Amino acid sequence: MQISIRWLWLAMIGGSLFLAMPGNSRIDRVLGDVVGHLFSALLLASIPIVGYYFLYKRIGEKEVTLIVGAAWAYLVISKFLGL
Repeated sequence: MQISIRWLWLAMIGGSLFLAMPGNSRIDRVLGDVVGHLFSALLLASIPIVGYYFLYKRIGEKEVTLIVGAAWAYLVISKFLGL
């Protein structure tokens, strides 16, 4: 059974929702936090994505998703640890 790599994006959005819920009661603030989490992860992942492209000359959806997922996980762990 193969699972699509796109499910990782769903997990990141769900995790961002759970991170945004405790301090916010309004939907616009929750959505702002979710967009902020994903934008920060994409910004953090932009350098490794460009580096991967220059080294291997080809980057696919799976590689981009895994790099962004790692950046998102780093942001979540650093938020929990207070770094």
